[in-house]
Amino acid sequence: EPTDQPTPLPTNESTTLSPTTQPTTAPTPAPTTPAPTPAPTPAPSPAPTPAPTGVPTYQPTKTPTGQPTNAPTLFPTTDQPTAVLPVCSTPELTSLESLTSDRRTTYQNASLPTITGGTSTASQTSCQTTLSKQKVLMIGVDGLRADVVGMTPLPAIYRLQAMGTYSFWANVQSTATAMSGPGWSSMFTGVEPSQHLVDNNGDLRDLAYPTVFKLVKDTFGLKIAASVSWSPLVNDIINYEDGSTLEASFLASNDDDMAAKAEEWIRSEQYDFVFVDFDGPDAAGHSTGFDGYAEIYQNRVRETDALVGKLLDAVLATSSGEEWLIVLTSDHGGKGTSHGAEDAYNRKIPFLVASNSPRVNVGTVPFDDPGSQMDVLPTIMHFLGGPSAVPPGLDGQVFGFSDYTRAHPHRLRQLVFRTQAIVDVNHRNKPIIVVLYP
Repeated sequence: EPTDQPTPLPTNESTTLSPTTQPTTAPTPAPTTPAPTPAPTPAPSPAPTPAPTGVPTYQPTKTPTGQPTNAPTLFPTTDQPTAVLPVCSTPELTSLESLTSDRRTTYQNASLPTITGGTSTASQTSCQTTLSKQKVLMIGVDGLRADVVGMTPLPAIYRLQAMGTYSFWANVQSTATAMSGPGWSSMFTGVEPSQHLVDNNGDLRDLAYPTVFKLVKDTFGLKIAASVSWSPLVNDIINYEDGSTLEASFLASNDDDMAAKAEEWIRSEQYDFVFVDFDGPDAAGHSTGFDGYAEIYQNRVRETDALVGKLLDAVLATSSGEEWLIVLTSDHGGKGTSHGAEDAYNRKIPFLVASNSPRVNVGTVPFDDPGSQMDVLPTIMHFLGGPSAVPPGLDGQVFGFSDYTRAHPHRLRQLVFRTQAIVDVNHRNKPIIVVLYP
């Protein structure tokens, strides 16, 4: 039922009043300030990935449109600054040529750490290092033709080049055919076959001169080891001459085993003089041809170089405080599937002498004095004992040492016109005339 009393209005709510009802004026409440809305928490940005060490980072600057303004460009425009190139250190070409023409002096001026206990100084080229700190690695590679070394990428041999004197046109002996017997015998004795009396592979025991191994043992008392792939080198030459010369020997059936034994010896540091004989290139040459372009022969030479590299690694790993001499050469070259012909393919071989001794030159040799396999013995003896240790009457000379003056090569050139009748067992004992090469 309606009454005369007005119905209370809900607080804060509006209503429609009757025309006969007087409105009651209610106080206006104070405006309520709304609570501030908390700002949204931004999601954490992922941590930037660090740039690799040594690689410069690029931090772009954005324009209002979001485009980078400092992006690198190969062709700068007027809108982009030209990149500033880093300062480089390109040497003058003349300076570089001068630096590399005398690398031994460059090495000495570089103030490299020197071995202790010796008398070596950078300013002395005739200095001698204490004998107890001197070691020798002699590497013979049977049938290694000169040109294959010059034309084939051979990292180990190139390492030897950089550390000493080298020749890729050295000579074999000149009074017998280019065979293993005369070649190895001349390498071991420093004289021509006409003196040591070995002129083929069947008379190795006729050797009439002392070998470098016996001379080193008798003169200096060094410990010597020989690992070979051609057993007659030990059985019919070294041990036949004197069974007490070698402290250790290994007769291998392949080059891998031979090199592994030599590497073991070097790392053991028990021996002062290690000799190795690789036979692989000679076998490949007889099989398919001595030719730097022949795949089988070239691959075998590369395999041999890899094994030489292992020997060099062993030397470097154990050479602290020592002065080393490393000699590499061959007994003969070859042409076709043989090596009896009297030409440069058969009679030219590589010859390298590498050393940390300041007495050893770094670089190549004059064309008219390329060296010889007969230089092996005098070079090793000179390294160990100086000029007085080199026996007189040798046909070979010291190779690659700055404190030794080689005889003028004119004496060798005179041999070109001299001939000699020799007997070649490969020609059924029929005498042949051979032109001797210098």
